[in-house]
Amino acid sequence: MTDSSSTTPYDEDLTLVLVVHGLFIGSLLGFAPAAVVGLIIAFVAQETAGPIARSHYRFQIRTFWIGLLAWALAGVAMFWGAVFSVVLIGIPLLIVSGIAVGAIWLWALVRSALGLAWAVQGRPCPRPDSLAA
Repeated sequence: MTDSSSTTPYDEDLTLVLVVHGLFIGSLLGFAPAAVVGLIIAFVAQETAGPIARSHYRFQIRTFWIGLLAWALAGVAMFWGAVFSVVLIGIPLLIVSGIAVGAIWLWALVRSALGLAWAVQGRPCPRPDSLAA
């Protein structure tokens, strides 16, 4: 008799899903190219993945693109804040954009950690297309 608590409902191998979540977390902790590797793996693997793995890949692909867009916008705001800080009007923009960069980092880390926890439990991401985790 097999232990059903150690398998997912669809008997999916979620090892690659765990690797992708780990790569995203690693990128947030200092090795940024790991996110690109995780994104490529997620794009390639989602074609043949089962429903649980596919929800995780979709979740991480969206985390990457939304996070990248948000960081780019915050970076532009930070640039202009730095430019205009010479005449002091850019300092508030510089402060707000710095806080935004930190908030985006925290958002991506929480999403990736929750996704990793769901994958370890063999559960799909409940809302892979939402902004919330």
